[in-house]
Amino acid sequence: MKLHERIFELALTRSFFYPSNEPYDAPGGFYDYGPVGTLLKKKVQNLWRRMFIKKHGYHEIEGTIITPEMILKASGHVDGFADPIAECKNCKTKVRADSFVADNVNGFEWDGTLPSLDKELKNLKCPSCKGEFAPAKMFNLMFSTGIGGEETPAYCRPETAQGIFTAFPRLFRNHGAKLPLAVGQIGRSFRNEISPRKGLVRMREFTQMELEYFFNPDESSISEFSEISKKKMRFSVNGKILEKTIGEAVKDKTIPNEIMGYFIALEWDYYLACGIPEKNMYFRVLPDTETPHYSKRNIDLEVETSYGVIEVNGNAYRTDFDLSRHSEFSGKDFSVFVEKEKRKIMPHVFEASLGVDRLLFSILENTFREKTKEKDWEWFDFPPAVAPYHCAIFPLMKKEGLPEKAKEVYDSLLAHFDVLYQESGSIGRRYARADEIGTPYAITVDYDTLKDDTVTLRYRNDGKQERIKIPELEKKLHDDILKNKVKM
Repeated sequence: MKLHERIFELALTRSFFYPSNEPYDAPGGFYDYGPVGTLLKKKVQNLWRRMFIKKHGYHEIEGTIITPEMILKASGHVDGFADPIAECKNCKTKVRADSFVADNVNGFEWDGTLPSLDKELKNLKCPSCKGEFAPAKMFNLMFSTGIGGEETPAYCRPETAQGIFTAFPRLFRNHGAKLPLAVGQIGRSFRNEISPRKGLVRMREFTQMELEYFFNPDESSISEFSEISKKKMRFSVNGKILEKTIGEAVKDKTIPNEIMGYFIALEWDYYLACGIPEKNMYFRVLPDTETPHYSKRNIDLEVETSYGVIEVNGNAYRTDFDLSRHSEFSGKDFSVFVEKEKRKIMPHVFEASLGVDRLLFSILENTFREKTKEKDWEWFDFPPAVAPYHCAIFPLMKKEGLPEKAKEVYDSLLAHFDVLYQESGSIGRRYARADEIGTPYAITVDYDTLKDDTVTLRYRNDGKQERIKIPELEKKLHDDILKNKVKM
């Protein structure tokens, strides 16, 4: 069994995630998060908020999902957001043509044209009925809808970014009328994938965390750059993995400016804090053939998994493309006055776009631990910053006042921590359950607790235990978990 298959099994049995509307054999590409997965997801999102928004005093918004067609015409999604699709002439089964050909023809690399796909499809058969395919065509990936009785054309947004761009003039006026201005958003996006596969890796409804950093193109430095200029990380350039510092990458133009360099360094730290090891990730510098026409540089973070390499994060220096397009299509002025230069300019934008669901899958794979002699169960080695539960509270027995005392400890910690409480099962089995969902600490209330107000604190990774007084628990958990000082 491959690792991703085992992870999927554990996701179902440990309440991380499962197919949406499962009893109805509903369409693929939609997943719900269970109680444990929801906590994990919130931790990942809140860590991003702390590192990217709150730390810097940036702004966060929550935009609408339904987006009028004109906005997505301006962004280019209506005309250009599409994948090639091929349909069986006999049974009408549809496949994503480029992926299907690549999976069945050794060495195939799509050149972006439909004739190159048709040439290979002639020699391939439908996976459902062995019939022949009709010529490939382009399929727009947005979910369409209509607004009101007139059914004004609209779509479910394919990304969260456009709502930030259209709100820029108001946000600029309301928040100081100065550049730089940074605005982030966490929200749902939608892509009507032709043949979604690989669980959380390719979904039709997913969550993004995006930051748009608006700046004067004549001032592309950032004050925080000196703090991270010597930070070293891995880059993939023309297929070759290189190690270099952020300062070196900016100097040799691997990264076009300090702004992009700073956020790439911040992302590196973020993914490490989430539990992705350095050896399994790198930033891939996209060649010119893969870089959109409006971008001066695209750099993706890729993670090695049992599915292969997957992209979990995209960085783009989008220049003034988005604001200029929305200014043109709306007829409104998106330019801003720069006091220092006594003139109006169209700001440039750096964008950091992080996929939450792909990151969660990557975390599950990279923190999964097999059974050992010491532990006869599989478990997750989540960093404390993203562990679904910070700790578990267990009364040793369900009698003689132990559950009541354990509930007191539970209630005292709830204000600051996510706490799991369980009474049923042997204490060893409860330790195993806590480990299996990655809980860093287990706290046991026993008969000595009733005498001296101490509890047993057990560490997930090595199973070691120590006695600690109940009044000291909050500080211990705060110091060791929230400050990531647990030795993992």
